[in-house]
Amino acid sequence: MKINLKRLLWVVFVVLYAGLFFFNCLKPFDNWFLPYLYTMILIVWLAYEYYRKNLFFQSGLIPDTLYFWLPRALFAFFFYSSFVIGIATIIWWPKNAMGLYPYVNILGIAALLASIYMRQKVFRKKPSDQKAAPGFYLSVLLLTASLPFGYSSLFLIAYVILIGTPLIYWNYHHERKVLASFMNHLKRQGIDASKGIDYAKQWEKYLSSIVKKSKQ
Repeated sequence: MKINLKRLLWVVFVVLYAGLFFFNCLKPFDNWFLPYLYTMILIVWLAYEYYRKNLFFQSGLIPDTLYFWLPRALFAFFFYSSFVIGIATIIWWPKNAMGLYPYVNILGIAALLASIYMRQKVFRKKPSDQKAAPGFYLSVLLLTASLPFGYSSLFLIAYVILIGTPLIYWNYHHERKVLASFMNHLKRQGIDASKGIDYAKQWEKYLSSIVKKSKQ
């Protein structure tokens, strides 16, 4: 893989800056180390995905233009606000903490690492594999479930269940509908998706067919 030096330098700078910033931010407080470790694993993962130009919260099994912007935007807001709430729990909102340090935090770190592992398994599958979508969104669900435990936040449990989970399902449901429509398009063209095909070319044809239908 060709190295993008500018992108790599930016990623390294962000990770080092975040490491120093959150170290100084969290160290003065009790039980800070495991939430700090959780934060840094999360940031390193996000930096890696940014460097690889992967979507953070969508599988990439369909073209970017076919993702519905509203659930994407709402989930991004949910995730980053969860991150802020988690940090705030340690600094300003200790009454919101679950307690049981370090066991709860270790559970959060384990869930985060498991979600990253599941995500990488999905990315090794062939493009437009409908069977990969449930696995990817299960990894996103595990990622969001790790947040309340990584930061030992009672509020985040309710936030993930009531807000995060429906948004994950919304994104998954939309992607599954698009993939099913694409696979039906391939069948109408007499193309066997189980064999090696040029998915990029087929997606272009599919998008063209959608544009033609919209103009009729």
